[in-house]
Amino acid sequence: MDPSATTSSPRQPFTAGTATAKKKKKKTTAEALSHDVLCIIFSFLDLFQLIRCSAVSTSWRKAINKLKLNQTEYVKQRHNDPNGLQDASFSQRSLSEQAEQLAMERHALALQRAPASVIQWKGHSVGVNQCRMKMGKVLTGVGDKVMRLWSAESCKCLDEYFLVDKAPLIDFDFDEGKVVGLVGTRICIWNRTETRNVFSSRENLFTKGLCMRYVDPEAVIGCEDGKVRVFDLYSRKCSQIIKMHEGPVTCLAFTDDQLLVSGSSLGTLSLSDLSSDQRVVLLGSTFSAGIKTLCFNPSSYMVFAGSTAGNVSCWDLSWEEAGAEAINRDRWRTVGLYLVDSLEGKEC
Repeated sequence: MDPSATTSSPRQPFTAGTATAKKKKKKTTAEALSHDVLCIIFSFLDLFQLIRCSAVSTSWRKAINKLKLNQTEYVKQRHNDPNGLQDASFSQRSLSEQAEQLAMERHALALQRAPASVIQWKGHSVGVNQCRMKMGKVLTGVGDKVMRLWSAESCKCLDEYFLVDKAPLIDFDFDEGKVVGLVGTRICIWNRTETRNVFSSRENLFTKGLCMRYVDPEAVIGCEDGKVRVFDLYSRKCSQIIKMHEGPVTCLAFTDDQLLVSGSSLGTLSLSDLSSDQRVVLLGSTFSAGIKTLCFNPSSYMVFAGSTAGNVSCWDLSWEEAGAEAINRDRWRTVGLYLVDSLEGKEC
């Protein structure tokens, strides 16, 4: 695909801007339903639906376990399956392990049999090292000094954002109005709705940056010294410095309520509340290799971490009460650890 045929004129960086107040929206959570209502709903579900619901939150899992719905549905499933597993070692495992094994096998079969459509197009003259997908749009770049915004539906290039100097484009993020780039040792911002950008920060604002995430009005940069720098895009100042890891910070992710999850090259995960100016908790690592990428799922309140060795770990970040004071170490648990062939930690 030739990007020049569908792109608009490139936008160059510029200076400006005042902050707009952020409005926090209250969201309905998985805890909104009473125990009795949950029990009624769960009684109509099959085994695989129950297993998926068990992964939503601790309270849902407890309700399902208390009613022994998994056990009942598992017995039904085994009774109706003439080709069920028959080996002795399998029958000696706990019923929950057997149900989990059965669900994983069914899920694997569904992935193998389901129809798949793969769309591919040429977006850059060199390899793409980073991409972000939000709101039906894909932002790609790193390598040829240009970022391109694509429609995920039509695969057409909607816009281009060029770098103005020779500094490397390390990471980027975007929302409805802005594209934010970590360029060398400074932050550049392009405005998607106008012909000028918000600002380009001064050089050497932080130690070597390795990753970045942006939630208006702040950009958070993970640095080689194990710290994250919180940069206010409108005051053009570094508002916070938080020590997150003993090793370099390699990836970042925000939760819906502004908690910051970070991964390091040492394989550790850390969680911080930006309002408290300090690290809240260091999550125990399941990796011997460094963490390369993080993905937060707001619907289940789980974060997925991928390592350079090909391991994927899923962490449950849910807790019963909101606020930093309710956070403690045992509210986080490792849900699963899987080996993925040829996973290099690249994110899209």
